Amino acid sequence: MTAMSSISRTVLSALVGLFLAAAGVTVTPAAAQTLASEPVMRRTIHVPRDKSLQFRLPGPASRIVIAQPEIAKVTATSESSFYVQGIEFGSTNMLVYSRRGQLSEVIDIRVGYDAEGLQQDLTAAFPSEPIRVRNLGEVLMLTGEISNSGVQGSAEKIAEKYAPEAVISRLTIQNSQQVILEVRILEASRSALQDMGINISAISDNFALITGQGLVGANSPHGLVAGRGTIGGLNLEGQLVALEEKGALRTLARPNLVAISGQKASFLAGGEFPFPVPADLGKVAIEFRPYGVKLNFTPNVQDNGWIRLNVEPEVSQLDFNNSLTINGLVIPALTVRRAATTLELRPGDTFAMAGLFQHNYENGVQQLPGLGNLPVLGALFRSARWKRAESELLILVTPRLSTPADRQVKAVDSLPGKEPSAKDLFLNGAALDKSLPRDDGKGAPVK
Repeated sequence: MTAMSSISRTVLSALVGLFLAAAGVTVTPAAAQTLASEPVMRRTIHVPRDKSLQFRLPGPASRIVIAQPEIAKVTATSESSFYVQGIEFGSTNMLVYSRRGQLSEVIDIRVGYDAEGLQQDLTAAFPSEPIRVRNLGEVLMLTGEISNSGVQGSAEKIAEKYAPEAVISRLTIQNSQQVILEVRILEASRSALQDMGINISAISDNFALITGQGLVGANSPHGLVAGRGTIGGLNLEGQLVALEEKGALRTLARPNLVAISGQKASFLAGGEFPFPVPADLGKVAIEFRPYGVKLNFTPNVQDNGWIRLNVEPEVSQLDFNNSLTINGLVIPALTVRRAATTLELRPGDTFAMAGLFQHNYENGVQQLPGLGNLPVLGALFRSARWKRAESELLILVTPRLSTPADRQVKAVDSLPGKEPSAKDLFLNGAALDKSLPRDDGKGAPVK
């Protein structure tokens, strides 16, 4: 009976299928059931690395399962409490089951830096500043509107101790402070040059003596004494040429730079010169190197109102005396004088950097071999050149805080340096209709 019943059910199913197919009805299999997590309570906890925190459950639990025990270690202290120890940076989750064996809660565990400890230190260091610390995974974020940039820099340094290279600063300053740096760069140079040469020529029909070529250098003489005479058939001619140069040069650079507290500003008054560098396959590429008066500075306004300055002035010039020639290309050397210092000043105070002294000395003698070494008469067969140059650099720096008056721009017509008219140029010799402002080197105007 059982075998006959199975055959009957099979035949019946086949007949029903044929009937539905003839009627145009399509039979599809039932859709597969989609699995979804149980709707339970979820929360997130943050645990500092190498520290433990105690937590409490809303009810007793029968079992706790953690996904990655190498990130966090969970230890139950009672049926409804446990503590979590942070082991490595990262995130994992923990499943909590009730006494009936049902999933009651899912807890996400994030192991990061100690945000709570950093918050306590920042509150103790800056009690009046609204600085907040947030733990974002493996980084710490600082937020809040603070009073000045000095607080910002100090807070970021403290945060770097907790999370090296893992701090995001979103601190904003209420009134962004701008620092104006007034710089005076002066160079006082003294130079002296003395050049003396003697020309003597004695010519007859059968005899000639010529010695000396005048000055050692190629400059034109400013003094000349000549004498001519004849002794029998001998023509005598002598010349004494002399040159003396003295000079004092004072160059002045007056850059005024403005920078936000904590930001770097730079200044360059000079130019760039081509410098060859090796390239691929034995080729030579050209790079341009800067030279001239250069200044880099970074101001930081402190909590007490003082300004901390990091100043790096540099003065360089091309030196063709020590140049290098490669394949017919002359590459000049650079004579550089630079300094770097960090100091604190009150707004309006001035500090000076001096002692950047440079001394050059050279002499040259041209003489007739043998005769130029005679005790007295040797001076008639000798030309000498003596040159000395001295220069000293002085840098004056005055920082001050920017005021609303500094942000006002004068009209172009009121600025000095306006082009003169043709009448003033030809009749009065005025190159500029308004004289440029001058000072005494200390910032005070000269009337």
